[in-house]
Amino acid sequence: MSTYTSDGTAEIITAPLKMPPYFLYVVLAICLAPYCLSLLGVNFASAAPPLDLHAAADLPAHQQIELMFNRLSGAFTHTILEWSAFCVAILTVFLAASHYFISKNLTTLVIGAALFLAGCMDAFHTLAADRLIHAVADNRDLIPFTWAICRVFNALILIGGVTLLLSHRAKASETTNLKLLAVAFIVSVTVAYGIIHYSAASSSLPQTQFPDNVITRPYDVIPLLLYLFAGLFLFPYFYRQHPSVFAHALVIAMIPEVLVELHMAFGSTALFDAHFNMAHFLKIFAYAVPFFGLLMDYIHTYEHKEEEAKARALTEQHLQKYTRELERSNKELNDFAYVASHDLKAPLRGIMQLASWIEEDIKDHLEDQTREYLQLLHNRTHRLEQLLNDLLAYSRVGRKHGDLKTIEVGEFSKELFRLLNPPPGFTLVCDNEVPSLCTLSVPLEQILRNLINNAIKHHDRTEGSIRISAQATVDGFEFAVTDDGPGIAVDQQQRIFGIFQTLKPRDEVEGSGMGLAIVKKLLDNYHCHIHVESDGQRGTTMRFNWPADATLRSLIHD
Repeated sequence: MSTYTSDGTAEIITAPLKMPPYFLYVVLAICLAPYCLSLLGVNFASAAPPLDLHAAADLPAHQQIELMFNRLSGAFTHTILEWSAFCVAILTVFLAASHYFISKNLTTLVIGAALFLAGCMDAFHTLAADRLIHAVADNRDLIPFTWAICRVFNALILIGGVTLLLSHRAKASETTNLKLLAVAFIVSVTVAYGIIHYSAASSSLPQTQFPDNVITRPYDVIPLLLYLFAGLFLFPYFYRQHPSVFAHALVIAMIPEVLVELHMAFGSTALFDAHFNMAHFLKIFAYAVPFFGLLMDYIHTYEHKEEEAKARALTEQHLQKYTRELERSNKELNDFAYVASHDLKAPLRGIMQLASWIEEDIKDHLEDQTREYLQLLHNRTHRLEQLLNDLLAYSRVGRKHGDLKTIEVGEFSKELFRLLNPPPGFTLVCDNEVPSLCTLSVPLEQILRNLINNAIKHHDRTEGSIRISAQATVDGFEFAVTDDGPGIAVDQQQRIFGIFQTLKPRDEVEGSGMGLAIVKKLLDNYHCHIHVESDGQRGTTMRFNWPADATLRSLIHD
């Protein structure tokens, strides 16, 4: 589900990662339905009376076969129920594996491996009961014993898998997790093989059925307690630690698992009786619950991705809208700055001319204070003129790129230094490693001129040294302009790139506070960056990158 904020961007509200409430009610209804129907008189038993071999000997061959099939109906029902459970388990395993490859969620892979081993144990139980696997013991002992031992194994393997998930390191690599899972899987397979070999090779298995006792199958109390522990404590804790729809489905799956063991431990007194068959039916459903949990997880993931796509598309629309508005606003602002600064220059020149005329007409009669006022007027009008010129330069950034030409960095920089007419005590040193480069000379000239001029104006001594270096990089060039001036404090190093920003009062230093703002805008226009290196005590380096000619060509054409 997505909502929209006041600025128009989409915000996704994630639904609770759990199975829908109706699913729990459906599970409870299906789990209780067989027992309720049995109370109403429905007989789920499939046991047949013993076969009288003497009476059957006198029957025709086809009737003997039909009689044998009739007597084996319980075994057939048992096989169908067990094999159905195995098929559902294997389907869940395949779904869990595909879910892992899509989401890389280790939970589904571990539980899928546990269900695979549980399904294999159920398959062994079925094949041994049908004598498709050679077994020595009598079926009356083999079926209940292999059932009980498989149920204990299934409960332990699920608990072990969840414990493994709870104990594994969240930051471990996928390879490490898979290796750990592989080791645990091999150990489990070894244990499962040992159980199967023991059950099939033993001629005398422990008695597991006590029809006259309250607990008719004591061995089934062990998996009952294990499933109760998992459903009441372990799996809910795991869901709280790793919330997901599938993890919540595992908690719900413990309901049919517990009822399976209740039917067997306290109800079933013989093979193929009503409680025996009801338990086997519920085991199918116990495997189906995680299967439906994975399906719901798929649906939840799809819906979430769909909401993300819709939210992203809407946000992109709003971003495009705001980008267009920002571009329009910037254009209007630049146009206004251009027009205002251009139109203000004429009246400003008039003011400057009038002040000069006044001074010339009455220069012999000026008092010292009036002379000081006129000088102050000249200074302020000259500063305003410089400000208007800088505003014009700032508004023109990006309007024209100029032509690509080859320049020699050292000579180029020295010529700029001479044009700035620095005080006699200042020197320029060029130690570039790039003797020449093909570039847009106009914007690069503006950048270097402003940086050199800034280094001269803000120097605190009558003598100073400025060093310029340039070197080739992977995607262009890196320039550095270094001075030995007073340095720039760390907390001021970003502020200086704003318009009208100076570190000293304007009466103490010439300038409009626009020089570094122009540099920053020029570099932004060519997707470049500038940063300051200074300890705030002595010396400053302005380091910026500059694109190669191929990048500049693409930017010009764009």
